[in-house]
Amino acid sequence: MELATPPASSQISQHVLSHMINRLSAVDPCDDPYPHISVRDIFPQDVYADLIDLLPDESTYTTMGRRHIMENGESNRFEFQLSAENINEHLTGRRNELWTGIRNAMNAPELKKAVFNRLSTGIGYRFGVDPREVNQIEGFPRLSLMREKPGYFITPHPDTRKKIITFQIALPRDRSQLDLGTMIYKRNLSPKFLLNRPKGFRGFEKVKQYPFEPNSAFAFSVINTVRKKSWHGREPLEGESGIRNSLFCIYYASKENATTY
Repeated sequence: MELATPPASSQISQHVLSHMINRLSAVDPCDDPYPHISVRDIFPQDVYADLIDLLPDESTYTTMGRRHIMENGESNRFEFQLSAENINEHLTGRRNELWTGIRNAMNAPELKKAVFNRLSTGIGYRFGVDPREVNQIEGFPRLSLMREKPGYFITPHPDTRKKIITFQIALPRDRSQLDLGTMIYKRNLSPKFLLNRPKGFRGFEKVKQYPFEPNSAFAFSVINTVRKKSWHGREPLEGESGIRNSLFCIYYASKENATTY
């Protein structure tokens, strides 16, 4: 008797999952100014090429709150939640197969283990546990595609304590948006960083910015304590920057915040 061929989404899921785990295991974390990692070629190249061509239609994204409404009344940030319900409601054919496969791979406990292992020092610091034991801490992923338009910005912030890991994958089509990456900050109250700075950015020094390269990822352990904070943000996207497409995988401490189950 012939064995049934696995569904295309299952094949994609296994392909993506094994590749991501291998890529994560090959990177060294950076602890300055807080634990984070940068990963190139996070997706298999064939999958990345397909996903760029098969992003959901713009009309299926939803706006992201009042703070992203500009003076002209338009929003500059939009989200497509990669929940099973949303995928099946809005995506068909190859799009559905591809994003179901990606969703299942990034929802896998094996990926959570790989991500937590890479950022174990930050998670251990936050929860007061041995870094070798961080995978005993539960984390529930919320997966979303983001579209950010010119005018979008977000001032330096450490992220809510509801989050354990913020994991952003850059999804540009080419290398024309390298300067659109998320910025890493630290507090600096010297006059240079207090004067002539936009509101919300005063008292912050940009210490690092990874390029918004195709198929690259930036992830960090969320730390929001009196002594240490995972400050990050994004200066306003300029008019010629185009659309900034990203995939976010946020590991939350509580299952109620996850949308992928």
